[in-house]
Amino acid sequence: MTYALLAALSLTLQVPPPTTGDDVGRALAAESRALLAREAEALKVLADRLEKEGETKGAAEVRKVAPKPIDGPGARFDPLPEVVEPGSKPATSESAWRGELDAIREPVGEAFFELARKAADATPPHMARAATALRETVARLPDHPETRRLLGYVPFEGGWAKPFAVGRLKDGNVRHPVFGWVPEDWVPRLELGELPAPFVRGKPTAWLPAAEADRLRSTWRNPWQINTEHFAIRADVPLAEAIAFGRRLEAFHDAFFTIMADVVGDDLPLARRFKSPTLQPDANHRPHQVIYYADRAEYQERLRPVAGPRVGAESLGYYDPRGHAKGNRRPAYFFRDPDGQLPVESTLYHEVSHQLLFESAGPNAFLSNTGDYWVFEGLGTYFETATRLEDGTLEIGGLVGPRLVEGVKSLGAGKFLPLSEFLRQDQAAFNRGSRIFVNYQQATALAVYLMGADDEARREAFLDYVQDAYRGRIKRGSGRSLEDRLGVPIDEVERGFKAFYAPYMGG
Repeated sequence: MTYALLAALSLTLQVPPPTTGDDVGRALAAESRALLAREAEALKVLADRLEKEGETKGAAEVRKVAPKPIDGPGARFDPLPEVVEPGSKPATSESAWRGELDAIREPVGEAFFELARKAADATPPHMARAATALRETVARLPDHPETRRLLGYVPFEGGWAKPFAVGRLKDGNVRHPVFGWVPEDWVPRLELGELPAPFVRGKPTAWLPAAEADRLRSTWRNPWQINTEHFAIRADVPLAEAIAFGRRLEAFHDAFFTIMADVVGDDLPLARRFKSPTLQPDANHRPHQVIYYADRAEYQERLRPVAGPRVGAESLGYYDPRGHAKGNRRPAYFFRDPDGQLPVESTLYHEVSHQLLFESAGPNAFLSNTGDYWVFEGLGTYFETATRLEDGTLEIGGLVGPRLVEGVKSLGAGKFLPLSEFLRQDQAAFNRGSRIFVNYQQATALAVYLMGADDEARREAFLDYVQDAYRGRIKRGSGRSLEDRLGVPIDEVERGFKAFYAPYMGG
């Protein structure tokens, strides 16, 4: 890397602040894209040069951290770890190219931090942009103290940790690769293939072969009880499966509150920490309740008195959003369904997205809207697209999943309602038996389009509409409709929607 190239990169990072008003979100997005593009070009120049000089390891490392474009409308999230160990110094032989790599990436990290502050200070705030920019900062500046505070970390033993993890570590727990947080003296037993028997008051922990311990937990009299940072889980599946289920919940929680930050608004912990520079993260989260049954039969039996026989028989997962005006918590219900209509994870992400929204965004009045019920199931099915990639990241909003595949077919076959009619449906109309499956498909396809098409050009306007729909503010002639937010007539929205999916319908 030449000094001239570094100087040019430094100058290009000095991007003017965005304009005010409706253009702020677009300007922030454009600034983010420009930063990533310039960084990618500088890293390519460095990697190519190292390759020519025989520094194949260095070239591979540089390419590994280069921004990777996503093919399609999806967004990618790398879940933040609970604990960040202190960084290690590179070997002397690496110091030259490592220094050049840092000289490229560190200014980009600082620029993203300034972008996050601009987004948070805008009127109104753009907290999703701020959250995303902070994640870009910490990827390049892992020891940036203010970014760590804003993202919910505290200093810990030379590195960083979430307060929940600090509490576990101080209580003598360790992180087991299969079983999560466990007391340190459990590890030898776990490595022998044993698990604790159901607890008996006044007696020491008894240990059994894992299969036997899981069998004793396979009825709802003695389910496994697992507490993660944000969830309290009860499950009568094998413990290893329940722990994996909890990890998926936590990774999704991280992504959800990045995407939906502006809908949650002032109740978002990140928003509170931006407003108060002295506010430190804490572990005082009121956990979301999740129940995970071993099979469909048990799910149906136990859900019947909660939701009625029809819901218990027909649903793949269940969450009732009523009752949160007073801050109540209601369980989300799931069951292990390896051969089901949808992958278990799709149902998980759908229902938990409802749970996180209704238990975090304050009082709701979603049934007070004049129509526009689709948006809640559209968001739920949008989050069904969450896909775990081989590198551990989550991609959300991609053109994946059986519901979206069928939706594209239905769109091509002319089964979708005109948007002017589709948007006006209330809950009863949306769920009527003759239309429910196609309505879900249309809601999925429309949400993916509005959230991701054309470099997310409609995302913020759509989520602003979502926020008002959540509050029950969508009334005829109020100026709060979807087309009002997008700034174009509904027939133009429909043309863009159909054009977006045309290549997948065979033209």
